[in-house]
Amino acid sequence: MCELQSGVALGHIIEEELLLPHLRSPPVFGLRLQAAEYAFTGRRRRRRLLLRRSARPPATPTLRGVRRARDSVIEPMPTRIRGALPWVGAGIGLLRDPTAFFERARQRHGDTFVVDAFGFRLFCVFSAGGLRRLYEVAEREASFGLATYRLIGFKLPPELLAGRRNTPHHLFGNQRVEGYLGNLEAAVAHEIDALGDAGSFEAFTEAKRLGHRLGLASWAGVEAASPQHLDRLIPMLDAIDSSEAFVRPAQAFRTWATRRSRERRAMHGVERVIAEIWAGRERTGVRRGDFLDQLVESYDDLPRDAALIGVARDVIMLHSGAQSNLYAALAWTLLHVAAQPDLVERVRGGDDALLEQCANESIRMAQRSITLREVLTPIEVDDGHHTYTLGIGTFLTTMLSVNNCTAAPGLDRFDPTHYDDRRRLVPEVAVATKELVSTFGHGPHSCPAARFSISAIRIALRTLLDTYDLTVLDDPLPRRRQIGGVSRAQRPVRIAFRRRNGSGA
Repeated sequence: MCELQSGVALGHIIEEELLLPHLRSPPVFGLRLQAAEYAFTGRRRRRRLLLRRSARPPATPTLRGVRRARDSVIEPMPTRIRGALPWVGAGIGLLRDPTAFFERARQRHGDTFVVDAFGFRLFCVFSAGGLRRLYEVAEREASFGLATYRLIGFKLPPELLAGRRNTPHHLFGNQRVEGYLGNLEAAVAHEIDALGDAGSFEAFTEAKRLGHRLGLASWAGVEAASPQHLDRLIPMLDAIDSSEAFVRPAQAFRTWATRRSRERRAMHGVERVIAEIWAGRERTGVRRGDFLDQLVESYDDLPRDAALIGVARDVIMLHSGAQSNLYAALAWTLLHVAAQPDLVERVRGGDDALLEQCANESIRMAQRSITLREVLTPIEVDDGHHTYTLGIGTFLTTMLSVNNCTAAPGLDRFDPTHYDDRRRLVPEVAVATKELVSTFGHGPHSCPAARFSISAIRIALRTLLDTYDLTVLDDPLPRRRQIGGVSRAQRPVRIAFRRRNGSGA
């Protein structure tokens, strides 16, 4: 969701052909493994040779070598937080609690400062002027997509990124939400059947399973969300989940050490399942007119097997982008609404607008996204007090959790009336500029899947609230060590449920 669905960014850089000139740039943690793996030929022996060669540091520091923060020039240089360790810089403190790190830095150094961490130079802005500039600068001058690739690209097999024909911008821009509402409703019905009449569940675990159903039913067909295929697909898609890059950044080392072998096995497993689903449609002659049909049609110039591999990889990318944060947004909305009986009764009375307001408010409060723009050509940033020139390789940066709950009085508490029925803050929320508060991004970086996401949350929660009486058993706390996306929970949050009288068995 731009901030919410990081997969959109990967799709964007593929569309804009921004990635190819930078394939030799180092990934997170500095080694040149991506460059070698983008030379993937399908021959394992050749790939191993390329990987061994690419891991050797060059004799001189260049873009192809280990990234160094000092190579990114800023004039004039504001206060710089750099830590005591070379290359690591302030990275350890940043990863320990990113939101608290940026809040403390802002209190000490003001709205504009620089952080050097893990070879990256972050030019951090939190003022109204700085944030306006962050969102308005052209993608080819400072790339959101390429910066996101630096953060999460190491998790994904390079061949998964190559040759994609259906990005979120294409699909959500070309098809009306009404075209997949029926699939969403069918997916929720499957989950209600699986839950039964009474029991308890962990909020984020259940929301994740439901999120899988919602997404797969939308772009892989209702068959993918059915019991026949869902339990096979979930562990494979979880293995490829790019959100691990910002929810658990330390997992990058495991992915690097295994050269994405786990992710590749999962990718091929998803390819087999999609091929089975399509073979079933071919046998029965079924054409549903859904996203899956649309995906297959987009590859009609390729042989059948190659086309279905392309379709499966499009599904993975779409699902990775959506699932990375949809389920967390769903869980927080469920927790906020279920904890307030008056909201539950209004939703059961048919107030869909309120439910959408609750979703936007929950996303705002749970945001832990770090928004990055990698500077590709020198740019100027006026933060309202000074004008800075940012050199190539600098990352224009903000973290939404710093401003989202402090930009205006009252934003520190949950109140769905902060939003109108068009996902915008109401005029009564007196922010200096709209960019100070963000859920789905702003301007050209607004999430194309925003409408889908809100529709999915609305349909899922309406069905759950109409079917069950829900009791939140634990106090939810956001995960501290998260540097992107909608917050996960610091510890399990259980919800008890019991089927309501008259809701059906």
